[in-house]
Amino acid sequence: MVEITQDRWASLREQRLPHEDIYEQAAEDLEAALVGVSDDGRLHLLLAIDVAPQNLPPDLQSLQVRILEGGQIWLDVSARSHHEELLTLVANKVLHAIRIEGRDPAVSVERIIDDMRAALRPLAPDLSTAEQIGLFGELWVLSNVLLPTIGPRVSHLWSGPESERHDFVGQGVHVEVKTTTRSEPKHEISRFDQMRAPASKRLLFVSVMLERSLGGDETLADRIDEIREKLASDGRALDVFDSRLAQLGWHEGLRQTGALLRFTFRDVHVFEVAGNFPRLPDDYVPPLGVTAIRYSINVGSLPSLEVSQVQEVLLTA
Repeated sequence: MVEITQDRWASLREQRLPHEDIYEQAAEDLEAALVGVSDDGRLHLLLAIDVAPQNLPPDLQSLQVRILEGGQIWLDVSARSHHEELLTLVANKVLHAIRIEGRDPAVSVERIIDDMRAALRPLAPDLSTAEQIGLFGELWVLSNVLLPTIGPRVSHLWSGPESERHDFVGQGVHVEVKTTTRSEPKHEISRFDQMRAPASKRLLFVSVMLERSLGGDETLADRIDEIREKLASDGRALDVFDSRLAQLGWHEGLRQTGALLRFTFRDVHVFEVAGNFPRLPDDYVPPLGVTAIRYSINVGSLPSLEVSQVQEVLLTA
């Protein structure tokens, strides 16, 4: 692919006739992307899309994202000439995401601009200790338990960020992940129906144990990078994964804040929520006026599933 460079912008400016726009194909093998200069001097990256996204990213400095509709819907990423360097960087990242990674144009633009915004803003909210522990556990399970059996589409099943009852929701099985840094596998259950399997589905409970220390093996960033590498061949799955992360409060600026905790993986056990698994009865109804229930369970003495048993259940997802 011909890289978008400042020399290329300069060439387009020289070729542009007075009071006219000029556009050319961004790359020889990518007809759905154009670069150009409009009659007001703005620089543009135009991306052909099938459906206009409901929301567009806010302006970043003079960089704007707009929708141009006609016979073809175009996503127009533009900037004034004094922000040429910023647009050039964004354009090259977007074209790489589309061509090399097979990612959706609109999602790529939003993600890349959000990453730029995170890098430019001085401070952004950090994830709390509890949020980092919980997210680390979900990512560990996604990468090491679910992804090997289900494949890249597991990112579409990850519903934790959407405040569903369970963290992963498949057609035949739900998966709930609980993570602790305690010395024993005790976990807090935050909803009275959280340990209730949906009708005609099975429910797996995954207990993850971590050790938190300054010399820990990994941070959230390491977990995220590993999963992105595993999903690299499926651009759509990668888009969904990054979207879920953003919903949970992850942004790339966290890498530079020094707020990321370090963890060492200790143990994991998978259980099927059935039979004598500790939980409220399926037909339990809270007393009138009780709107929330929280309780603790300890799964240390329970028999866990073998790897083959876990895989058999996950194949129904």
